[in-house]
Amino acid sequence: MAYETILYKESIEEAIAWVTMNRPNKRNAINKQMILELGDAFRKAENNDDIKVIIFNGEGPCFSAGHDLSVEEHYPNTSEERIRWERKYYFDEIMYLRNIRKPLIAQVHGYCIAAGLVLALMADIVIVSDDAIFNDPVVRMGANSQEVMILPWVVGEKKAKELLFTGDSLTGKEAERLGMVNKTVARGELESTVKKIAKRITLMPPVAVSLVKESINNTLDNMGYTNSMKMHFASHLLSHSTEEARQGMGTDNRKNLKDYFEQRDQSFNSQT
Repeated sequence: MAYETILYKESIEEAIAWVTMNRPNKRNAINKQMILELGDAFRKAENNDDIKVIIFNGEGPCFSAGHDLSVEEHYPNTSEERIRWERKYYFDEIMYLRNIRKPLIAQVHGYCIAAGLVLALMADIVIVSDDAIFNDPVVRMGANSQEVMILPWVVGEKKAKELLFTGDSLTGKEAERLGMVNKTVARGELESTVKKIAKRITLMPPVAVSLVKESINNTLDNMGYTNSMKMHFASHLLSHSTEEARQGMGTDNRKNLKDYFEQRDQSFNSQT
């Protein structure tokens, strides 16, 4: 597959692969093409026995602004189409990413929003810069959060409810304090820090590392992780059918989406 929205690089000598979202002019907004290309690249890295660690990052000013909601993107018009679209092009792919059989490190800088937040938190290790900002504003948009309900598993019940009920943001340092990310470093040290951790992991026996990852994921699954994700996904899809979602997502204002969201969020920001 020829990549148009991502970059892919392998270093056999270092046993590391880099998967980089590459739509900097769109703040790495995630569209269908990017999802297909990310899936292909991650599978390529997973199937290459010479690669022991995968690093996932974003080109340009931020990691990702989330789903591409621009007018240029085609979104399903019926509930049946939306179920098929979101299951195939997001839920199934995000769960694949969580269970990929090699260590995955997310390298996050700048904004990490909504769908971008979920992508980052599917990684086994998350290293962020001190300018990182995390946010899930989807409840403000009238939907039951995004397709995968990851926040309670990484910040706990109370903080997850606070963040989702308000749409407020977290800094990198706050995310580290809550255990949502592993480490926060200066922006200029982010790449070298991630690479240092990746190189340390490459020294470990790869099959043992893969089995440890599987065991930890299975432990979470025994606590209900995957079943909870499936049930939330169904509820998320249901919430798209409400009048709140139609108004909150600006489906009647796609041509002026940025202006619409800024105007909509004034009422939220005025209360803080």
